[in-house]
This record gives sequence, C-alpha cells and structure tokens, in this order.
Amino acid sequence: MKRKILLVRISSLGDVVLTLPVIESIKQHLRDSQLDFLTGAQYTPLVEQFPGIEHVHAFDKGEPFPLKILRNHQYDTVIDLQKNPRSIIMTARINPKNVSSYPKRRWQRELLVRQWPLKFRIGHTVDAYLLALARLKIPPASRIPRLALGEQLISSAREFIDKAALDGKIIGLCPGSKHFEKRWSRFDELARLLLKDGNRSVIVFSDNNDEFRADLNISSQRLIAARGLKFDLLAGIISRCDAVVTNDSGLMHLAVALGVPVAAIFGPTHPDLGFAPLGARDIVICDHVGCSPCSLHGEKKCRMPHKYCFENITPERIEKEVDGLINETGRGQILREASRQ
Repeated sequence: MKRKILLVRISSLGDVVLTLPVIESIKQHLRDSQLDFLTGAQYTPLVEQFPGIEHVHAFDKGEPFPLKILRNHQYDTVIDLQKNPRSIIMTARINPKNVSSYPKRRWQRELLVRQWPLKFRIGHTVDAYLLALARLKIPPASRIPRLALGEQLISSAREFIDKAALDGKIIGLCPGSKHFEKRWSRFDELARLLLKDGNRSVIVFSDNNDEFRADLNISSQRLIAARGLKFDLLAGIISRCDAVVTNDSGLMHLAVALGVPVAAIFGPTHPDLGFAPLGARDIVICDHVGCSPCSLHGEKKCRMPHKYCFENITPERIEKEVDGLINETGRGQILREASRQ
C-alpha cells in the first residue's frame, strides 16, 4: 500500500522554498509514496511547481480550515516544518500514525541576537528541516534547494521578457522584505548604476503592499517593474535573470532554488542565524558590525544612532559584486568589511 505523507509549511515564502531538499530526499528514498503539501493559499501556485508533490492543500486565514479534507486523505505520516501551536494542534487532529518535526533552535538564535558571550553553532535551517527526516530514517539526498519549472511556465516568463524587449544581461532587483528594517534603502541608486551599461537591463520585483514605487522612480526602457505577480510566474521570470540582488528575504531563497546567482544583503539579520543562501556562486554581503544581529527576522526597530550594518554597503560595492556574478567570476562567499565595535 502506498505510503501517504503530508508536509506542512504554511509560511513564509523563504521557509516554504527551503523545504525543497526535504521533498527531494523523500522522493528519492520512498519513490512510491504519495507526498502532499499544506501551505498558505498565496504560495499554492508556487508549491504546485515543486517536483514530487501530488496534492497541494491551501490554508487561507479567511476560509474554514480544511481539516476534514486532510483527515479524509488518511495520512500515515505528517512532517511538521512549521512547528507552531496551530500546526501542532492541526497535526494531532489529523491523527497520523507518525509525526515528525524539526528543532527550531529558537533559544540559541535568541542568545546570538542578545550578544550572549557563549556562541552556539546554529546551522542552516535546511539542515534542521532534514533532521525531521532522520527521525523517520530517511537519508538526506541534498541540502541545496532545487526547483525546475515546467515548460509552460518558462514560456510565460519568456513572453513577459520578450514583450518588454529586454536584452543583454538581466539583473533582478528585490528591494522588499517582510520586515522593513531588513531593507537596504539604496536600490534606486544601484539600478541607475547598473543601467549606465547599455548591455544591462533591470527587472524590479515587488509586492502590491510595498511602499516604494514599482519602478524605483526610474524611467528607462531597460527597466521594467514586476509588481504583484503570482509566485509561479514570478519564479519563472526570476529564472530568466542572469543575477539577482536581494535583501534577506524569501525571494533570495527562491532565486537560489532556481539556480540564479544571488548577491544577498544582510544587515539587522545575519547569515549565522541559519538563512544564508546556499548556492555555489551566491554572495552574502554582510559587514558583521558589533550590533548585528539585532533581531531574528528584522522585526525590531534599529536602536543605534545610525544603521551601521548598512552604512558601508554602497551601490558601487554591490555593482562590483554583480559584475563578478554575471561575468562568471563570483564565488559563494560571505563578504565582510572591517567590523564596527
């Protein structure tokens, strides 16, 4: 009888994308299993692109919870990668034979934020997710998120770019993030620098709720604004970029999974908290100042006289790293300048 497994990760975008190594490992070890996914409704179009997923259940805060539907599937195993009170209660009510979750390492991360003198090795979130499989005796296949999109979606993304008549090297800019404090504020200056080279084009990705203008106040035929797209089409368009510049955000992990080189800017948060990009050529730009990290997710307002963590991260510095990525000279590394104590 086919083993039926439900994977639970309702939010947020980056965490959902980081489940891809778990999915790959399950499908390689249990080839005949049925693997379904419960996620937030807004992420459903993207998760439907994940290889190996048969059914995607959408969780919408404004709609009744689909508990009866989940129970009717009679899942043998639930892998809870959300691990909050809601997901724990939901899993208990589904009543599977096996339940596995992951170590959230909340207190270790909190101590790092609070500048505790004793340092803990936190490890990457992907590695924590894979520990949920170890309890089920499923070996890891990979720790790198990998997402191959369907041909129809790739075709739609190609049409989007062709319609905009972009040519040359295409650089994606992702100025947004869930929490305001994580947002590097000079993406408009970076875009203008990039556009000085006539062989470059820019796509600015943003959400309908972002307060900045979709075109960054730049009028150029080589810059297009991609605002409010569904996550599947957004993924397709990102996959057509030669490099992407992001804050510490979900789009950073999505670009990594699509195999697009990423220059990721970290300030109030820090790669040591477990969310650094994992691609072989990705670059993390982090100055490792004494007051960083100051929060787990960038949710707390900066308490310093100036935002020291972003102070020396200039558009010129980012442009230089982008040049290395699009000319295939970049390497996966963390770039740090002198620490401010």
